[in-house]
Amino acid sequence: MRAMSMRFNGLLARLLVAACLSLPLAGSARAQAADEAAAAAAEAEASDPFFGDDFVGPQVPDPLEPVNRPIFAANMAIDRVVIDPLARFYGAVMPDPVKRGVRGVFSNLNRPVVFVNEVLQCSPKRAAQTLGRFALNSTLGIAGIFDPAAELGWHEHHADFGQTLGKYGVGPGIYHVLPLVGPSTTRDAFGLAVDMFLRLDTWLLPLTGQLMLGSSFGISEREDKADELEELRKSSLDFYAAIRSAYLQSREAVVREARSR
Repeated sequence: MRAMSMRFNGLLARLLVAACLSLPLAGSARAQAADEAAAAAAEAEASDPFFGDDFVGPQVPDPLEPVNRPIFAANMAIDRVVIDPLARFYGAVMPDPVKRGVRGVFSNLNRPVVFVNEVLQCSPKRAAQTLGRFALNSTLGIAGIFDPAAELGWHEHHADFGQTLGKYGVGPGIYHVLPLVGPSTTRDAFGLAVDMFLRLDTWLLPLTGQLMLGSSFGISEREDKADELEELRKSSLDFYAAIRSAYLQSREAVVREARSR
């Protein structure tokens, strides 16, 4: 029981650190658009699923807006002072092939989460491809640094537990801006916690290793999406509202894609 409690506390600590370093990404529509799930939904809608005129976004209430806005401002301040400078330094010193390899390793680590959720979503073909992709890239791809699975047509899929719940009719609940974590909904916050439990590194690495891994992931993703986030910031009259709309529409696109399978 004590060991389980220590592991749970370690999971929470890792979740907070990783989320802190990647908090702007949760609200970036382009970060979600990079996922195959959102891309498939875009094709189905024949328009931009995030900002297209034909897309009708979900009606998710934001009764906590008076609290959410100050939290959002604090999260953005952390990003401006700490996360963005680290991400820019990382982007300046690391060559592009190295950055691609780092993103590949983190993507490969998330394949078990995708596999479990695709099984839960009753998508056996996609789950089989995800499992094959994980096995091949973990070995011949050297832990995901390279992507030999793509040459076989086993392309990267997106699936998470919030999406799984949405596929089976669980509504998003209300909109939240969580300290350090960023934009979320009641459903997706619960789904994020479940997905963290499904990750192998949560159970195989000590707390120090988990914190280092989460920090590295956050910096890598923040650097990769810096231009898209800045574009959204500059084009928005109300950045809070823009992030909220982008996040909710991107999550709706992901759920629609799962329901269409």
